[in-house]
Amino acid sequence: MLEARDISVTLGRKQVLYGAGLRAKPGAMTVIVGPNGSGKTTLLRAITGDLASRGTVTLDGQDMRALAPHSLAERRAVLPQASVLAFPFTVHEVVRLGLTGRIALRPDAAKLPSRALEQVGLAGYGGRFFQELSGGEQARAQLARVLLQVWEPVQDGTPRWLFLDEPVAALDIGHQLQVMHLARRFARAGGGVVAVMHDLNLTAMFADRVVLMLDGRVLAQGAVREVLTDQNLSRAYGCRLRVSSLPAQGATYILPQAAEIA
Repeated sequence: MLEARDISVTLGRKQVLYGAGLRAKPGAMTVIVGPNGSGKTTLLRAITGDLASRGTVTLDGQDMRALAPHSLAERRAVLPQASVLAFPFTVHEVVRLGLTGRIALRPDAAKLPSRALEQVGLAGYGGRFFQELSGGEQARAQLARVLLQVWEPVQDGTPRWLFLDEPVAALDIGHQLQVMHLARRFARAGGGVVAVMHDLNLTAMFADRVVLMLDGRVLAQGAVREVLTDQNLSRAYGCRLRVSSLPAQGATYILPQAAEIA
């Protein structure tokens, strides 16, 4: 279990998170949604330790901030919104950065970067320079690096975690679905996934649990049908939104055509 309680963050003189928190379970995909500036990325970065914050973050009952860096790297991997490389690394070299800890000691360790690239649809790209890739290809190469870091969703009986900040923002619809299926497979194999998303329909399709944020606070969290409601979404996004479901499959979806400016 991952639990963040009463997380507050101040950047400069401005407070941007006000006692926010979430609970996420291994074997499930938890998605953080909300309008621009609501605090989604700030909350994720506070949880992963990339931002100083007040409050507590525990992983399986342990204080995440007290874990040694090498121990933390064994248990969770973080995909930021964007990564900039100043030197001409090849794609294989970038992905291989995720080959750390016990995973590097496996007999097949040398083959794992190529397998990770195959999973994100970049088979054969290993010899190319990272800077030569399109924005979407770079995003998928970084995802391959992160996947490699926690290659086994459960290690020695301990779940491992993926933290993904807008993992599909730069991708076309086909690759969006590919990435979301990868994340869900990781969760179904026993790992935990916490992702920041903008696309409400992809969230409705793939999330097991949703955290809806507004103005630095958690407006609602729980199962998809409990959180993605007309009332909650209209309040969060400042426009009237209608949540519907397909009669056959019963899948929740949000029609932008029905949106009205309040």
